[in-house]
Amino acid sequence: MATLTRRDAIKQMLKVIAAVGAANFFTLEDLMAMENGKMIKPNIVWLHGSSCSGCSTSFLNIEDVSVLDILTRYTNIVYHPDISLATGKQVTEILNKASKELKDNYLLVVEGSIPVAMPHACMMGDKPIMEWMEQMSASASACVAGGTCAAFGGITGMQGMDAGVMSIGNFTKHKKINKPVVSLPNCPMKPEHLVYVIFHYAKFRTIPELDAEGRPLRFFSQTVHERCIYYSEFQEKNYAKKIGQAGCLLRLGCQGPVTKNDCMTIGHNNNTNTCIKAGHPCIGCASEHFPRQIMLHTFKDERAIEKFKHFKFRG
Repeated sequence: MATLTRRDAIKQMLKVIAAVGAANFFTLEDLMAMENGKMIKPNIVWLHGSSCSGCSTSFLNIEDVSVLDILTRYTNIVYHPDISLATGKQVTEILNKASKELKDNYLLVVEGSIPVAMPHACMMGDKPIMEWMEQMSASASACVAGGTCAAFGGITGMQGMDAGVMSIGNFTKHKKINKPVVSLPNCPMKPEHLVYVIFHYAKFRTIPELDAEGRPLRFFSQTVHERCIYYSEFQEKNYAKKIGQAGCLLRLGCQGPVTKNDCMTIGHNNNTNTCIKAGHPCIGCASEHFPRQIMLHTFKDERAIEKFKHFKFRG
């Protein structure tokens, strides 16, 4: 197996920076400045709320570059539940120290939602995660809601759940914590989105431009439908009648028209695939309405027809 030289690694990182749209503000000189200690690396504290760890897995499995470079050369990971060696009392000491000594000088990345109606459902040390969230978000410079559960509640907030979860944005508002929140919905979170936010913060010490839901406009300015590979089929009203069949997937319950995401340009797993490219309707995993209650896979399902009958498409 060939050894990747430092020069090659930097080239790979530059490709990632270009792919996520950060090349217009983050340059080779900036990368070198971070490596040489001339640009301050962002401190990151990562917490888990009600989650499955899927967003951490997605981030740690980033394929274009070495995740070790991101974690050691371009960020300072103060704490991450899945990769930190600290356990027990060491963890609580790290968090308490960070909230005091790094005040307004770290990004708080939160994966999963906050179970406010059932605090004991998610504990860390001797305190519910909602207390840690309140403490750490109050002293952070900004919060990043990693994944749909953190951004909107997602699966943890679906009908029938008893934990009474809150998204990170709603939780900080509820606690009157005036800190910016960047929402990166996707199930799981796309690592490229977080890389973009990290490098933007490293360069400008602020968060990127967001939409009304707190999502970076770079990735969430258009619906999946607007960029869909089957958009011309939609215009011609050529609808697929079953999964795997060519044609617009709208009548099979595709959520592309009501889901803002960049799946048609940045897919999952190094852009290997997306729902639609695989022949399946978009499941809307980045939507504030995910997961949907009814799975619509039948062409003649009247519920699907009724759902989009009065929908006004752009274009």
